[in-house]
Amino acid sequence: MIARKEAFMSAIRWCLSIVCITILGIPALSNAFDAHLTEKQIKEASEYGSKYKGKEVFGSPVVKKACFGEYPKGDGGIIMSKYIHTIVISAMMATKDKTLTPEDMKEIEASTTFNIVVVTSDEDVKTPEDAQIILVQGTNNVLPQKTAFGMKRKDNKQSIDGTFQCDKINPKASTAIVVKTRNGQKKYKIDFSDVK
Repeated sequence: MIARKEAFMSAIRWCLSIVCITILGIPALSNAFDAHLTEKQIKEASEYGSKYKGKEVFGSPVVKKACFGEYPKGDGGIIMSKYIHTIVISAMMATKDKTLTPEDMKEIEASTTFNIVVVTSDEDVKTPEDAQIILVQGTNNVLPQKTAFGMKRKDNKQSIDGTFQCDKINPKASTAIVVKTRNGQKKYKIDFSDVK
């Protein structure tokens, strides 16, 4: 009788653990950084972004998860996955009462890259090469294929855009973003699973 009861309790614990893993694991997987978006996901991101006007989008729950450091108010940055990029573009276009065109959506869908935008003091960078953005994943250091100036800001800060190949990163790996300038470096821990 006691052996049956123990076997029954063991089976119940096993079933509960499977249910918990399923319930807790599915949302984590569904929010993971996605290098390939469907047309439906692009449309969803576009509609989400158009609800916000301009810079309001950086305070939205989805975009806020892609920000690190003190971005957009200070040093730090944003991971511009295809999904986040679509949201931000849609929000900026919404200020002019415009929306993404089908051509824009196809271009986003076909892209094999994502950007990391970092903000640093404009005294530290005179050319885009003065700032180095490195993704560190374990022993793997991933460099951008291209670095360019982003928007010049009014607060003596400069944004730098690093363009990375999606297939060069592991969205499930523990990641740090290292920003090196002539005057030092800053390191930000990020979790790609928080970024759509």
